Amino acid sequence: MPASNTIRPIKARLPVWRRLTWRLGASFLLLTAMGILLSGFLQYRAQDQYLRQALGTMLLNIARTGALFVEPQLHADVEAILRRDTDAYRRLHATLAAIQTANRLDTPIYTLTGFDATRHLAYFMVTSGGEGEGDPGAPYALVPALLEPLSRAFRDGTATYTDVYKNQHGTWITAFAPIRNASGQVVAVLDVDYQVEVYLAELAGVRQRFYLHSLAGALLALVAGVLMARRITQPITQLAALTQRIVEGDLRTRIQIGARDEIGMLANVFHLMVDRLHVSHRSMVDVLVHALEARGGEAGVLRRKAAVALAVADHLEVSPVQREALELGTLLHTIGEIRIPDAVLHKAGPLTPEERHLLEQHPAWGVDILETVPLLTPALDVVGGHHERFDGTGYPQGLRGEEIPFTARIFAVADALDRLIHDRPDGSASQLPEALDALRQGVGTQFDRRIVEAALTIPEDRWAALLGCQTPEATGAQQEQK
Repeated sequence: MPASNTIRPIKARLPVWRRLTWRLGASFLLLTAMGILLSGFLQYRAQDQYLRQALGTMLLNIARTGALFVEPQLHADVEAILRRDTDAYRRLHATLAAIQTANRLDTPIYTLTGFDATRHLAYFMVTSGGEGEGDPGAPYALVPALLEPLSRAFRDGTATYTDVYKNQHGTWITAFAPIRNASGQVVAVLDVDYQVEVYLAELAGVRQRFYLHSLAGALLALVAGVLMARRITQPITQLAALTQRIVEGDLRTRIQIGARDEIGMLANVFHLMVDRLHVSHRSMVDVLVHALEARGGEAGVLRRKAAVALAVADHLEVSPVQREALELGTLLHTIGEIRIPDAVLHKAGPLTPEERHLLEQHPAWGVDILETVPLLTPALDVVGGHHERFDGTGYPQGLRGEEIPFTARIFAVADALDRLIHDRPDGSASQLPEALDALRQGVGTQFDRRIVEAALTIPEDRWAALLGCQTPEATGAQQEQK
């Protein structure tokens, strides 16, 4: 057999770590792992900050709103006597307990006075808790994390909240809101605490498992790595977008995340927090509505007006955000009247020019009150513009036509119709056709034509149900029976 002249290739016996194929593969896997870890870490940290900010904002809203219900004179009486068995203390204690219950807080809320930053000390005055929990005048030792925000509340009159901090009783986030007397001076600070150990432990567990799963996913090569990265980043992006909508005041939007890994757990924690924030927000609005109706003397009128306004909005091109703003603004449109003395607000005879000027300031005062509470800012258009007229003769700004916010123009029609039915000066109510005809006559002067036309498309029996009145046919039938 002749000898073969074929040259057989010599297989290079390179170590594995020096082979180009393995180097490229290892480099890609390393970059994939680093990309997944870095992206996940940064987005996780961002989401963690969003959650803490949202929780702090929730407590800040509770504190700001609660401070409005603490009567400074009663608080001064408690501070002068330093006893629980007084009428002033019992009334303030009931107010704080109602706020705690309405917002479903597990820990008592309380007021602080006598802040001394050098001694790290303040003094309890009124608490929603029972005997022995922050008696009037009892000292409250402050941890360093509380000094700067509490100092801002007392010194600058600024509502604020802390970052997560620890004391001998656990891990907390605390919000402070100043309580002012009639002269605008800060006489005390309302303190709202929230214990966050469970929340932080859950986030720590999510973080650890996230890192482990990210490293394992990086070892599955190119396709598996890309799919895993997308699976991790997409839900976090959705949560970040949802968080942004929550910051803008939309608490009803939800997203569906089917993952059952750490991201799914994070989504569950986030949704739980948003649900509590929404319950707290609605509870806060309910408290304000009850307080406003109690001062006005007619229960249910604000809810009725909100239903009327939403019925008109159903026949217009109104976005969900505008619909939410319309309802919230209708419920809170009279909040500025809390600064008007009862003698002026409920005066039976004609008002003096000075009294009329005072009354016409309440829309601007309502804006001043609500613009400090982020979750209530959607109501500002209606609160500030509900007395503007389409021809520019309204107040307080004299806006004309399209200058008036759309939701305020809708409310003007709904409010006028409700007043024609329920609030006649002579004590008698207009018949429904008369009230609807009054809307027609007000087109171009008081009302926007497009909104009035939408209102007139609603059947009279539907209006009767919304307004709690009777149609002419029903009234005639009753008279015949008599």
